[in-house]
Amino acid sequence: MTAHSVAELREAWRAIEGGEFAHGPRSAPNARSAATAWTPAPGERVVAVVGCAGGVGASTVALALATAAAVPARVVECCPPLASGFSAAANAELGTFGPWRRGSRGDVLLERPIAGDAILPVPTESSVEWTLVDTNWTTVSGPGEWLASVLRTLDDVVLVSNATVPGVRRLESCAELLGRDALGVVVGPTIKRWPRPVKVAAAGIPARVHLADFPLDSRLQVTGLTPDPLPAPLLKAAENVLALLRKEPT
Repeated sequence: MTAHSVAELREAWRAIEGGEFAHGPRSAPNARSAATAWTPAPGERVVAVVGCAGGVGASTVALALATAAAVPARVVECCPPLASGFSAAANAELGTFGPWRRGSRGDVLLERPIAGDAILPVPTESSVEWTLVDTNWTTVSGPGEWLASVLRTLDDVVLVSNATVPGVRRLESCAELLGRDALGVVVGPTIKRWPRPVKVAAAGIPARVHLADFPLDSRLQVTGLTPDPLPAPLLKAAENVLALLRKEPT
C-alpha cells in the first residue's frame, strides 16, 4: 500500500471537489466555482484597497489599515501566489483553509489564495470588525467576478497610487472608471511637498476623490513586508485614513 502525505491528500480532495478526475474534468458538484458575489458577515466592515498600478504599495496600505484599526481585522489578498506581498509578512502561519493560506500578525489575519483563480473569501472562525480586500485594478475589471461586484456595492473604496506624474494619472483614470466616490491614498512625500509636475498632473483627479498622503518607507522598499512591526509613521498615516473612512458622510 502506497503511503501519501497529508499535503497530497489535501490536494487530492481539492481535485475531487473541483470535479477533476483521472479520466478528465467534470462539472463540480458544488456551486462554489460558479459564485460571482460575496456577502460579508453582519458587522463586518469591508474596505477595498485597490492598487492603481503594480508596486505602488497597496498591500502595505491594506496591512497598515488593518493594524491601525486596533480591533480584530483581516486582509484578504486577491492576486496570484507568485505576486503575493504577504508571503513573509505573518508572525505565525496558520496553514490552509479551503483554497486560502492563512497567517496572523496579532489581531490581524492574513489570507492569500493558494491558486491563482479568483475565489470567494471564506468566513472566519472568529468575528472580525474590518476586512481589507487587497487587490488591483486589472483584477477587478473583469465582468461577473465577485471582486467587480465588491467595487460596485461597497461604501469604502481606497485607490492607492504613488506621488509621480504617471502615478497620479493612473489614479485619475481608475477614479474615472470607478465612477463614484473614493479615497485616494498617494504613497510618497506629503501633498504639500509634491514636485510641481505632480501637482499639475493631480489637478485632473475628480473632486469626488478625497486625497490622503502615505509615507514611503525606505526599509520596506528593500525588504518588503516582514513579520517586524510596521514603522510608526505608516501606522499614523493609516490612522488618518481610517478617520476619513469612519467619518459619516455629510
